[in-house]
Amino acid sequence: MKNLTTINDLIRETESKLLLSQINSEVGGNAEITSPSVNIPGLELTGFWEDFSNHKLQVFSKKEMQFISTLSPAAMQSLFKKMFAFKVPGLIFVNTKQIPPIIIELANENKIALLKTDINIMQFLQDIGTYLYTKFAPTTMVHGGLVDLYGVGILLTGKSGIGKSEIALDIVERGHRLVADDVVSIQKTGRNVLIGKSEELLQDTIEVRGLGIVNIRKVFGARAVRVQKRVEIMIELLRWDSEENYERFGLNEDFTNILGVDIPHIRLPINPGKTISVIVETIALTYLLKLYGEDPAKEMQEKLLKQLKEKSVNINEDIIADDME
Repeated sequence: MKNLTTINDLIRETESKLLLSQINSEVGGNAEITSPSVNIPGLELTGFWEDFSNHKLQVFSKKEMQFISTLSPAAMQSLFKKMFAFKVPGLIFVNTKQIPPIIIELANENKIALLKTDINIMQFLQDIGTYLYTKFAPTTMVHGGLVDLYGVGILLTGKSGIGKSEIALDIVERGHRLVADDVVSIQKTGRNVLIGKSEELLQDTIEVRGLGIVNIRKVFGARAVRVQKRVEIMIELLRWDSEENYERFGLNEDFTNILGVDIPHIRLPINPGKTISVIVETIALTYLLKLYGEDPAKEMQEKLLKQLKEKSVNINEDIIADDME
């Protein structure tokens, strides 16, 4: 899924952090940003344009502007004519003094946005890097629900009508938190990190068949919802099938791959008499135990093997004793 953002989006969505304002607000606001990183011109300022990252936002700090201020008007005009000919998405001036009028004039002619901010350059680079990385992170949509149980993000999936929303509602009623229902937007924000959140239109709501839309924040309070959560386990809800061979001991772990990240995949059959929310809670707690190095299934296997070994030794000793008699 391709993510798109524009200069106007950048200004609006980072308003409280980057404190960006546009110098020439009449032009360039709809220019698309297509790169998850920015470029600070270096050799380009001296006339070397080979491998110029023209698809990136161009950032100018005090140092670059001090160099530019030493150029003659003709050299400055030539420099920015060349830069704007590459159709850069925009220029950002960070903690700099007044922008030379010739730059503004050329930017207007080429319909290229000029932005400015007064924050520290290092802070700016960190914050815009985080914003762009998140904006361009690989994203996918999953039909299901996402809940937070004991700090563990659990993705509930299954065929339509199997009861995902009802189970999510029961989980919330038991004191846990809803992240998303029906459609989960999942982003890969790190090497092995998946972050799930709700679509804006559906945020804080659950659709329950026969009841309709329930606003979880209003019914259960702010403690019952959260904006996003790391996805750590996927539970696939299945209709009970007596012919199916379901996992009973937990020794064979299955995984599912989402955006190149493997997460535990548990197939959970549903049949009358099962309290699914309690089972989901137990799955979350067992996952936490495993993080601390404890695995109940493996511990039972080790105990069983130990008992079998001891029994085998005892049988061999009895056989030897009988032979000696």
